[in-house]
Amino acid sequence: MSEPPPDPRPDPQPDARAADGDREPTAERPPPYQGTYGAQPGQAPPPPAPGHGAPPAPGYGPPAAAQHPGYGPPLQPHPGVTGPQDMLAGRWARLGAAILDSLILAVVSVPAILFSVRWDKMQESIESGEPIADPLDLYNVPRLMVGYAIAFAVGFAYFTVLHARSGQTIGKKALGIRVVSAADHSAVSWGQAIGRQAFVYAITIVTTALNFFVAAGALLGLLGLLDTAWILWDERRQALHDKVAGTLVVKTAPWMPNPYDKS
Repeated sequence: MSEPPPDPRPDPQPDARAADGDREPTAERPPPYQGTYGAQPGQAPPPPAPGHGAPPAPGYGPPAAAQHPGYGPPLQPHPGVTGPQDMLAGRWARLGAAILDSLILAVVSVPAILFSVRWDKMQESIESGEPIADPLDLYNVPRLMVGYAIAFAVGFAYFTVLHARSGQTIGKKALGIRVVSAADHSAVSWGQAIGRQAFVYAITIVTTALNFFVAAGALLGLLGLLDTAWILWDERRQALHDKVAGTLVVKTAPWMPNPYDKS
């Protein structure tokens, strides 16, 4: 047999082969991976990520304001708010606020009125056992008028100033309600605050005068309750003084804007 002819190609690494001796040559390195990581054999690769040659998936992409220049995203109602009626102050909340404010004003008004009582006449009536024919005899009328004037002045200032500055008296703040303009829910003006309270006190003065000077004054004085009772059947839960002044009583919450915030 004849020997095969020698390989004419030059040895690429003569020194390495001389150093390694008779060691077996290493296997060739496999080519780079060409598939998709995470895919099992025989499984279709997942679609490309948004922004890499494929249309964006639902929920991705620029916001609505960027897609439609000049239009921002629509305002979403707060959870639990289903309509305009849910923004109106509740009737029980308004009653609770009125009671709390009355107790606060009583601290000033009651002592001023008690100062006008003629305790000597009351003591004589108790000792004699005879009732006083005229209830006005129990009072020093000039002092009584001064006491009422002080009570009205303090109450008028209390409601007017607090409504004009923040829309909330102490009672309204405790019950989470506020007085705003009925037109656009903005802060009420000083004129609205003054007119609102002037109407309330005009009714109070008339009913008080009827109680003192008219025989059926107590019954006629009940007509004054119509002002407050109007919220029971009014669609916007406005009392008569709200309609006269153009005001509305609404709920307050941390997520609601404060129209009185000047900042």
